[in-house]
Amino acid sequence: DASSPDWQPLASINCPGGGAQTITHAFDVPSGANQSIRVNLRYNGSPSTCSNGNYDDHDDLIFTVKADTNATPPPTPAPTPPLTPVPTNDGSSSSGPQTASYNTDLGAPKCSYGVSCDSGAALLNGRGSIANGNEFHAPNTLDACIDGNSGTYHSDESIDRIVVTKASGTVSGSDMTEGDEVTVSANVWCWNTGSSDYIDFYYASDATLPVWTQIGDRQPCPGGGAQTVTASFTLPQGSLQAVRANMMYGSVSTGLNSCTSGNYDDTDDLVISVKPNPAMQGVSEAAFPIPSRHDDEQGEIIEAWKDIEADEMKKDLNEMNASTEKPKLKGQGKGKGGGKGKGKWKDGEKKGKAGKGKGKGSDDESESQFGLWQ
Repeated sequence: DASSPDWQPLASINCPGGGAQTITHAFDVPSGANQSIRVNLRYNGSPSTCSNGNYDDHDDLIFTVKADTNATPPPTPAPTPPLTPVPTNDGSSSSGPQTASYNTDLGAPKCSYGVSCDSGAALLNGRGSIANGNEFHAPNTLDACIDGNSGTYHSDESIDRIVVTKASGTVSGSDMTEGDEVTVSANVWCWNTGSSDYIDFYYASDATLPVWTQIGDRQPCPGGGAQTVTASFTLPQGSLQAVRANMMYGSVSTGLNSCTSGNYDDTDDLVISVKPNPAMQGVSEAAFPIPSRHDDEQGEIIEAWKDIEADEMKKDLNEMNASTEKPKLKGQGKGKGGGKGKGKWKDGEKKGKAGKGKGKGSDDESESQFGLWQ
């Protein structure tokens, strides 16, 4: 409705080259007499319906849509058929991979039945209201666990995407079903070398009233920048379940801590639809334990030396988690004359290319992107 636009993302596309370019994207036109399309061209930053960069441009186009007079009228309702048997995990029922959409009632992205559930590239991208990386519908959590808002997009921490897929060894081709083993993958951005960042995974068997159970052990970021972290668990009973990724700067506090409050922390949930399995009726979640191997606050200690090591680190890293500033990296500096992120190192300081006047030197190479909205 062009008179009261509620913009929906269509695509985010990198410029194919410099100078004059043509970018296209196809989409299905919904119902509505007066519709509109928006193109948002931005220099760096994250997807937005109205980015505010000094070099950004956004334009709208309104077009008139005719009603489909040839549309088939809805059929006369048939008598209600008898109930069909409950679907089972026999490999014969599949809805294919699913991409989540934001569910306003739950406050998080949700998928319908499928062999996998993907939050997509845009819904969780960024964190809270950090510079150049506002997260759509933040905080994207079922229980209003909020994100930290310190730092800058893709310099500091963020969870950008979550995907749940059936693990190998389960019945192929069927939708996710109670008793299936699934793998949760989180695409994250880790600060610096990643050595100060940690990720927890959790699941809840009821997304409407989540009680979080930790999946495995807390994991450190495997490196700096874009990384993928995974964990696996067995789906318990429950038709509407959820997984959570919790990313923390400088926190290895032990015990169940599904909602940390650090200034650089990010927490995101993804809701999945799970088919029932008659063989699982009456089976409690305790039948699928996910024990901690070295955590005196979560159960039996299997590797005691790791528990001692973690306790020694706990105090210092918790102080980091509560901080609003991070230590300055060696050789890090800000550009004096600007340039589009093509600064050069000199005497331990990174300076922008003089005379261009477009911001500060950066380790990251600049790029332009088109955002399409309808």
